[in-house]
Amino acid sequence: MDDEFSTEFENLCLPHLNMLKRYLFHKVANHPDAEDILQDVLFSAYKGFDKLKDKSIFKSWLIGIASNKCVDYYKAKAKKLEIPLNEINTYATNDRGVETAMLINDTLNLLADKDKQILYLFYLRGYHQKDIALKLDIPLGTVKSRISKAKENFKTLWQTSNKKKGELV
Repeated sequence: MDDEFSTEFENLCLPHLNMLKRYLFHKVANHPDAEDILQDVLFSAYKGFDKLKDKSIFKSWLIGIASNKCVDYYKAKAKKLEIPLNEINTYATNDRGVETAMLINDTLNLLADKDKQILYLFYLRGYHQKDIALKLDIPLGTVKSRISKAKENFKTLWQTSNKKKGELV
Protein backbone atom coordinates (compact mmCIF):
# COMPACT_ATOMS: atom_id res chain seq x y z
CA MET A 1 0.00 0.00 0.00
CA ASP A 2 1.18 3.50 -0.70
CA ASP A 3 2.54 6.10 1.72
CA GLU A 4 -0.54 8.32 1.45
CA PHE A 5 -2.75 5.40 2.47
CA SER A 6 -0.47 4.56 5.42
CA THR A 7 -0.31 8.19 6.55
CA GLU A 8 -4.10 8.56 6.44
CA PHE A 9 -4.54 5.36 8.44
CA GLU A 10 -1.94 6.43 10.98
CA ASN A 11 -3.47 9.91 11.35
CA LEU A 12 -6.90 8.43 12.03
CA CYS A 13 -5.59 5.68 14.30
CA LEU A 14 -3.21 7.53 16.61
CA PRO A 15 -5.83 9.66 18.44
CA HIS A 16 -7.76 6.49 19.33
CA LEU A 17 -4.85 4.24 20.32
CA ASN A 18 -5.02 4.86 24.08
CA MET A 19 -8.79 4.41 24.11
CA LEU A 20 -8.39 1.16 22.18
CA LYS A 21 -5.78 -0.11 24.66
CA ARG A 22 -8.02 0.73 27.62
CA TYR A 23 -10.94 -1.01 25.93
CA LEU A 24 -8.93 -4.19 25.31
CA PHE A 25 -7.35 -4.22 28.78
CA HIS A 26 -10.84 -3.92 30.23
CA LYS A 27 -12.17 -6.79 28.09
CA VAL A 28 -9.14 -9.09 28.48
CA ALA A 29 -7.59 -9.33 31.94
CA ASN A 30 -4.42 -10.97 30.67
CA HIS A 31 -2.40 -7.95 29.48
CA PRO A 32 0.01 -9.84 27.17
CA ASP A 33 -3.03 -11.36 25.44
CA ALA A 34 -4.65 -7.91 25.24
CA GLU A 35 -1.47 -6.56 23.62
CA ASP A 36 -1.57 -9.39 21.06
CA ILE A 37 -5.21 -8.65 20.33
CA LEU A 38 -4.31 -4.97 19.90
CA GLN A 39 -1.80 -5.93 17.22
CA ASP A 40 -4.43 -8.11 15.51
CA VAL A 41 -6.94 -5.26 15.61
CA LEU A 42 -4.51 -2.79 14.09
CA PHE A 43 -3.42 -5.25 11.42
CA SER A 44 -7.03 -6.10 10.51
CA ALA A 45 -7.97 -2.44 10.48
CA TYR A 46 -5.05 -1.62 8.21
CA LYS A 47 -5.94 -4.45 5.83
CA GLY A 48 -9.59 -3.39 5.67
CA PHE A 49 -9.05 0.36 5.74
CA ASP A 50 -9.52 0.77 2.00
CA LYS A 51 -13.03 -0.70 2.32
CA LEU A 52 -14.06 1.91 4.91
CA LYS A 53 -15.97 4.47 2.85
CA ASP A 54 -16.95 6.89 5.64
CA LYS A 55 -13.84 7.87 7.59
CA SER A 56 -15.97 9.74 10.15
CA ILE A 57 -16.98 6.39 11.68
CA PHE A 58 -13.37 5.23 12.03
CA LYS A 59 -13.47 5.11 15.85
CA SER A 60 -16.61 2.96 16.05
CA TRP A 61 -15.33 0.80 13.19
CA LEU A 62 -12.10 0.23 15.13
CA ILE A 63 -14.01 -0.64 18.32
CA GLY A 64 -16.13 -3.07 16.31
CA ILE A 65 -13.01 -4.84 15.09
CA ALA A 66 -11.65 -4.93 18.66
CA SER A 67 -14.92 -6.34 19.95
CA ASN A 68 -14.90 -9.09 17.33
CA LYS A 69 -11.27 -9.92 18.12
CA CYS A 70 -12.17 -10.25 21.82
CA VAL A 71 -15.00 -12.62 20.95
CA ASP A 72 -12.59 -14.65 18.81
CA TYR A 73 -10.10 -14.70 21.68
CA TYR A 74 -12.62 -16.06 24.19
CA LYS A 75 -13.98 -18.60 21.72
CA ALA A 76 -10.47 -19.90 21.02
CA LYS A 77 -9.66 -19.95 24.72
CA ALA A 78 -12.84 -21.86 25.47
CA LYS A 79 -12.06 -24.50 22.85
CA LYS A 80 -8.81 -25.41 24.57
CA LEU A 81 -10.17 -24.87 28.05
CA GLU A 82 -8.33 -26.65 30.77
CA ILE A 83 -9.20 -25.84 34.33
CA PRO A 84 -6.13 -25.66 36.54
CA LEU A 85 -6.40 -27.80 39.66
CA ASN A 86 -5.25 -24.92 41.86
CA GLU A 87 -8.32 -22.88 40.81
CA ILE A 88 -10.62 -25.74 41.77
CA ASN A 89 -8.85 -26.17 45.11
CA THR A 90 -10.04 -22.75 46.20
CA TYR A 91 -13.63 -23.90 45.76
CA ALA A 92 -13.36 -27.23 47.60
CA THR A 93 -14.47 -26.53 51.15
CA ASN A 94 -14.85 -29.82 52.98
CA ASP A 95 -12.31 -31.68 55.12
CA ARG A 96 -11.08 -33.62 52.12
CA GLY A 97 -10.59 -30.51 49.98
CA VAL A 98 -7.75 -31.73 47.79
CA GLU A 99 -9.38 -35.09 47.21
CA THR A 100 -12.68 -33.42 46.36
CA ALA A 101 -10.91 -30.99 44.04
CA MET A 102 -9.29 -33.88 42.22
CA LEU A 103 -12.66 -35.61 41.85
CA ILE A 104 -14.20 -32.38 40.56
CA ASN A 105 -11.34 -31.95 38.09
CA ASP A 106 -11.70 -35.57 36.91
CA THR A 107 -15.43 -35.11 36.42
CA LEU A 108 -14.97 -31.81 34.59
CA ASN A 109 -12.46 -33.46 32.26
CA LEU A 110 -15.13 -36.00 31.29
CA LEU A 111 -17.51 -33.25 30.18
CA ALA A 112 -17.81 -31.95 26.64
CA ASP A 113 -15.87 -28.73 26.00
CA LYS A 114 -19.08 -26.64 25.84
CA ASP A 115 -20.11 -27.88 29.28
CA LYS A 116 -16.64 -27.33 30.76
CA GLN A 117 -16.51 -23.85 29.32
CA ILE A 118 -19.85 -22.68 30.65
CA LEU A 119 -19.35 -24.17 34.13
CA TYR A 120 -15.86 -22.70 34.34
CA LEU A 121 -17.00 -19.20 33.40
CA PHE A 122 -20.11 -19.25 35.59
CA TYR A 123 -18.97 -21.05 38.74
CA LEU A 124 -15.20 -20.81 38.88
CA ARG A 125 -14.68 -17.39 37.30
CA GLY A 126 -17.92 -15.94 38.69
CA TYR A 127 -19.12 -14.30 35.48
CA HIS A 128 -22.74 -13.21 35.29
CA GLN A 129 -24.83 -14.87 32.61
CA LYS A 130 -25.05 -11.60 30.63
CA ASP A 131 -21.25 -11.31 30.64
CA ILE A 132 -20.86 -14.89 29.44
CA ALA A 133 -23.31 -14.18 26.62
CA LEU A 134 -21.22 -11.18 25.57
CA LYS A 135 -17.90 -12.99 25.85
CA LEU A 136 -19.06 -15.98 23.83
CA ASP A 137 -21.27 -13.93 21.50
CA ILE A 138 -24.33 -16.09 22.15
CA PRO A 139 -27.85 -15.19 23.32
CA LEU A 140 -28.57 -15.00 27.05
CA GLY A 141 -31.15 -17.77 26.73
CA THR A 142 -28.51 -20.05 25.25
CA VAL A 143 -26.22 -19.34 28.20
CA LYS A 144 -29.00 -20.22 30.65
CA SER A 145 -29.85 -23.47 28.88
CA ARG A 146 -26.16 -24.44 28.55
CA ILE A 147 -25.61 -23.87 32.27
CA SER A 148 -28.63 -26.00 33.10
CA LYS A 149 -27.61 -28.79 30.72
CA ALA A 150 -23.97 -28.68 31.86
CA LYS A 151 -25.07 -28.97 35.51
CA GLU A 152 -27.18 -32.01 34.64
CA ASN A 153 -24.29 -33.59 32.73
CA PHE A 154 -21.86 -32.86 35.55
CA LYS A 155 -24.22 -34.33 38.14
CA THR A 156 -24.70 -37.50 36.09
CA LEU A 157 -20.96 -37.94 35.55
CA TRP A 158 -20.23 -37.11 39.20
CA GLN A 159 -22.66 -39.73 40.46
CA THR A 160 -21.45 -42.37 37.99
CA SER A 161 -17.78 -41.62 38.64
CA ASN A 162 -18.09 -41.62 42.44
CA LYS A 163 -20.19 -44.78 42.54
CA LYS A 164 -17.44 -46.57 40.63
CA LYS A 165 -14.93 -45.32 43.20
CA GLY A 166 -17.11 -46.42 46.11
CA GLU A 167 -17.71 -42.85 47.26
CA LEU A 168 -20.91 -41.59 48.79
CA VAL A 169 -22.79 -39.21 46.53
